[in-house]
Amino acid sequence: MYRYYDIHTHQPLNSGNERFAILNRFKNFDSARNGAPCSIGIHPWYLHDYISDLEEIKRLSLLPNVLAIGECGLDKLCGSPWDLQVLVFKQQILLANSITKPLIIHCVRAFRELSEVLKEMRVSVPVIIHGYNKKIKTGIQLLEAGYYLSFGAALLAESSPGARLFAEMPEDRFFLETDDSGLSIKEIYEKAAQIRKTGEEGLILQVQENFKTVFGL
Repeated sequence: MYRYYDIHTHQPLNSGNERFAILNRFKNFDSARNGAPCSIGIHPWYLHDYISDLEEIKRLSLLPNVLAIGECGLDKLCGSPWDLQVLVFKQQILLANSITKPLIIHCVRAFRELSEVLKEMRVSVPVIIHGYNKKIKTGIQLLEAGYYLSFGAALLAESSPGARLFAEMPEDRFFLETDDSGLSIKEIYEKAAQIRKTGEEGLILQVQENFKTVFGL
């Protein structure tokens, strides 16, 4: 079994046997055919070709190496029209529900609206909020709704809200990631173990178990 599970990355995958990473593909979707573990989705920043992108994602989403739909979601700081963001997000929730694959979520300043859309669409698959570093209260609400939180570079700033929430949250509801940080996943795990005041091996085993629960792998 791999040691380090990286739930969301934009970093190139290497051939090492310690890291299992889900590479996010938000463009050039056809490259998902190369067999490497990945997620595919329409990021709220990139909606200009959403009709053709949705059709391509629907075709590719059934590939066994496509482990999740995303990152998709809502972002109040980007230039994409809000109504279009909601429309495309809903379409991807429907897709994830229909093929029973998890959602990896991008959310910026829209957690209330995000929760409302997920509830409205009756999401029936695991939901992972990636790169969480927002208010502790918001994180608790997301956990109470049954969602998972993934943490990355923000953990290196121990005063960050993400790090403070991570220190106390249930052990069966978190993942770790590198995203586009340039950090190694080992660095993230080492810091995560310090924050939770646990041994790194125990943390590794817990994330492995969480991964198995969500992805069945």
